[in-house]
Amino acid sequence: MDDPQTDGLGAEGGKRYLHAQASPAAAKRTLQREGLTLSEFARMHGFKYRTVSEVIRGVNKGLYGEGHRVALALGLKQER
Repeated sequence: MDDPQTDGLGAEGGKRYLHAQASPAAAKRTLQREGLTLSEFARMHGFKYRTVSEVIRGVNKGLYGEGHRVALALGLKQER
């Protein structure tokens, strides 16, 4: 079984969430290391690919709406 502390991913209900990430670039590296494309990550979580891409590129800051949910799933923000 995979140890979430070593692979940077956590699982819940069939979805794989990233643990806390320092930056969008770190989140992208974690996805690449795990062999997940942005498209696969988006499909897995029910997000639009464009929104995931915008959050990773920093165009969407993830302050509200789907962008915020993407940032949470990528580990860029912590739910309060």
